[in-house]
Amino acid sequence: MLKLFTVIVTGLLIAIAQAQTKPEVITVVIGAAPSHSAVPVTQKTLNEANQLQNKYLFVPEFKPGAQGVIAVKYMDQDPQNRIAGIAPSFIENTKAGHLNEKDYVPVFAQGDACWAVITNVGNTQRGLASLTDVRGQEIIVGGTGFGNAAHITSLMLAERYGFKVKYVVFKSNFDGLINMVGNNGVNMVLERVVNYQQFKEKQPRLQILGINCGQRVDDLPEVRTVREQGFNTPAIFQITLANRAMSTERRKEIGKILEKAQSVIGKKIMIDMADLLAPQFEGVSVEEYFRSRIDNMKTLTAKFEKTIQESK
Repeated sequence: MLKLFTVIVTGLLIAIAQAQTKPEVITVVIGAAPSHSAVPVTQKTLNEANQLQNKYLFVPEFKPGAQGVIAVKYMDQDPQNRIAGIAPSFIENTKAGHLNEKDYVPVFAQGDACWAVITNVGNTQRGLASLTDVRGQEIIVGGTGFGNAAHITSLMLAERYGFKVKYVVFKSNFDGLINMVGNNGVNMVLERVVNYQQFKEKQPRLQILGINCGQRVDDLPEVRTVREQGFNTPAIFQITLANRAMSTERRKEIGKILEKAQSVIGKKIMIDMADLLAPQFEGVSVEEYFRSRIDNMKTLTAKFEKTIQESK
């Protein structure tokens, strides 16, 4: 009898221990398709985070559509167990009343997409200043949404160099680049350097005029950043948010794990895989990064609000 009792108690203790060590699932909601350029590095980050600890199990879930609104709204349905990514379109979504900025706080940031300003009307050696050659002309810009980083960047360049912008929406910036490679109308996109290199030989007219990021890229060190050429253009950023309903302790703990995972992966791998420059590599906190990117987008959106609305 005593032996049976011991077996039962031992079994219960093992079951309790197993229940206590079972990781809590945190769903990382991605507002893009699995084919998005940032997904591989995000998946690598989550895999690394799962290796670093056993309290949480980070699992990606894809909810593309509505410029990121669907992903954030899906997170809101289970705010204690879900976090969601946003991009610059978050500003337009809050302005339109689709989301309330005050409902969300940053968890961690994948960083700036170090993408290139690619055209078929400029000159790489002269950089952005070569756009003076198209003064007075209409330039067709391809991007993923009105008022996003690519759109505002083109408007800033048009203001300086005196050309007109016709903005055309594609499912991805890459689709806009394909259109330009095929000489089907698009004159400017913001896209990854690796994709430019993929098509440069097939389409010699492609030119990179600047890198829309805080640093030059190793593959093209001679190409200056957009900021080096005098423009404070908005970054194409990737930030992961939580709903304020998630406890502060939980949110900060998750953020530290994911930031550590990115640091383990390293700056070079992130740049090689997705052209992403995460803020911790530059010594910037996620709160500082979030505020600076959001405030910059708000300022520029307000400046070009009339033009953005007229483009729709």
